[in-house]
Amino acid sequence: MRYMTIGSYQVSLVLMIAILITTSIALGGAYYLWASRTIPVSVEEPLSIASFPTSLSVHPGENQTLDITITNSATVNYSVTLDLALNDTVFQESYVTFSNQTYNVAPGTNQIEAWMMVDKKAHAATLGLTVDFLRS
Repeated sequence: MRYMTIGSYQVSLVLMIAILITTSIALGGAYYLWASRTIPVSVEEPLSIASFPTSLSVHPGENQTLDITITNSATVNYSVTLDLALNDTVFQESYVTFSNQTYNVAPGTNQIEAWMMVDKKAHAATLGLTVDFLRS
């Protein structure tokens, strides 16, 4: 077996070749570890409601508008539909009609207007209105 002398030590040539191969593989692997990165990515909701009525008061036979401000922080347009519902479905089905529109929301601040029409035959009631914003 061949040996090489390093200082006052004799080291096997096969051992030196094994160390060189192992070192080059380790350094090559380290190179590829540094060539790859993982970063966190979050996809955020682009639309937010900037203003919305806090209460409504309407009389039978009247139409009440809901002025809503939506901010679009993205660079693309979105379609938004409002799903309006009262907490009393019998009253809603008997006396109330809601606007059923799809709104185009462009980048920036957008003013949209929904409406609620109460039939003139409606009786007095205290109700809750839920509005779901559906983006597509």
